[in-house]
Amino acid sequence: MKRLLLVLSASMLLLCVACKPKTIADIPSQYVTLEDGAKVHYKVCGSGGITLLFVHGFGCDVNVWEKQYEAFRHDTIRMVFVDLPGYGQSDKPETAYTLDYFADAVKAVIDQLQLRRVVLVGHSLGTPVCRQVVFKYPEVSAALCDIDGVYCFYTDDADSANYRHQINDFVEMFHGESYKQNIIDFVSTLSGPFTPEWVTTYALSTMPRTEENVAYSTMSNLVNKDYWTGEKINIPTLILCTRNSGLDADNKHKMDELYNDATYVELANTGHFIMMEDAGIFNNLLERSYEKWKVTEL
Repeated sequence: MKRLLLVLSASMLLLCVACKPKTIADIPSQYVTLEDGAKVHYKVCGSGGITLLFVHGFGCDVNVWEKQYEAFRHDTIRMVFVDLPGYGQSDKPETAYTLDYFADAVKAVIDQLQLRRVVLVGHSLGTPVCRQVVFKYPEVSAALCDIDGVYCFYTDDADSANYRHQINDFVEMFHGESYKQNIIDFVSTLSGPFTPEWVTTYALSTMPRTEENVAYSTMSNLVNKDYWTGEKINIPTLILCTRNSGLDADNKHKMDELYNDATYVELANTGHFIMMEDAGIFNNLLERSYEKWKVTEL
């Protein structure tokens, strides 16, 4: 009898593994409705004690995390993949796409799933979104992973006409008749010397499809000085960045000024989509980090 139970248990385990969706696209979609009526799309896999909540960058969607799903889908962790409002399969209302709006959308997903503590994983634009979640909702923010995140550093001359002109020129790239072509040109700057063609193909398949009002509002609000006060984050943080993004020589020092408990990793030969291009390195660093942080649902 005991041997029979062991055989049945092993068979059930193999069946469960085999039944797991093979790709993120295969995971059933879920939605949460925000106060303005907009629906936010997300997907969930697993039910372990550690929750990794993934937030994509500008113009992208949940599928940017395919390599992470592939690596961790058999582990005893929970993964939550969120399409920010305006992107992917989420609604795209006529509204102000502020970091607060995005952070509130992430919190709505957390609340609907009744999660208590999550590891926030943000890429590019997703990093300031996750940072805003930490600032607004510290009670659910257990740790943070920053993947080549976007930062605005305002110096003493931030109000000068020249500085304002530079900021305005950047924002205007995402507005007007040529905004889609500007995004296509922008994608070409994100590749490193060894970026696989499939990564660029993915970026070109999603980013230029961003609706103009979403793109312009996102970038206009991203550079708002009110979001870049220099306030420090105290939770454990893993920072991965690439020199291909034109890092300042003192980038590590700048990160040390923003995080009290950070592990800093700088890569040389990868492009902007680190979690896709160097998935093995990234997944290993993320796994080692969350195991060290010992973040579990209470």
